[in-house]
Amino acid sequence: MPTRTKTSGPDRSQPTHTTRERLMTAAMRLVAEQGYDAVSVGAIEQAAGLVPRSGALYKHFKGKDELLRAAIEREMRAVDELDAVVEMLPLGDLRAELTLLARWNLSSLARRSDLTRLVSREAHRLPPELLEQLYEHLVDRPYARIVQWLQARYGTLDAQPPDLYPIALILTQTMSAYRSLQETFGRVPDGVDDERYIAAWVDVALSVAARYGLE
Repeated sequence: MPTRTKTSGPDRSQPTHTTRERLMTAAMRLVAEQGYDAVSVGAIEQAAGLVPRSGALYKHFKGKDELLRAAIEREMRAVDELDAVVEMLPLGDLRAELTLLARWNLSSLARRSDLTRLVSREAHRLPPELLEQLYEHLVDRPYARIVQWLQARYGTLDAQPPDLYPIALILTQTMSAYRSLQETFGRVPDGVDDERYIAAWVDVALSVAARYGLE
């Protein structure tokens, strides 16, 4: 099994709001690794650097359900940062734009790895409305933004854009697979790192763009 790097304990002199953040981070990680039913309130408190079974969690949340929902909602807001990235475009150079998007997406996938594993493990028990929100923030909205960016580029050309959603899905899901290999096995073929992956991904994306006249 791949090993995880342990971080140092939290600074107890920090403001109270950081305790809330630590609880959310701990809950997300533990539930992603062990499952909702296997994780106790005491285990979350201990992982957050608090005295287990001290009631510290209840100073910030009504219980485990509210804590986990807050943690999920925090991660959904972070994914919405894609809007700010897309607002930086166009840069005038497609390779530069693709590189920027690739770097942001790989960074985002790494950040939300616990959320991805949690949803995969616990989707069956999440409230339907929360699952719908997750789909909107993690899938529907990001893909719509990418397609809008591509459509805007086609707007400068005298050409009919192809069906862009399947193209966006094919290109973007390869990144998810790459991160999944790293997290599951701790390695990928030939030790490919992010820089090699991004360079190759951008080359492939440019070849697809050339195929449809978007260069």
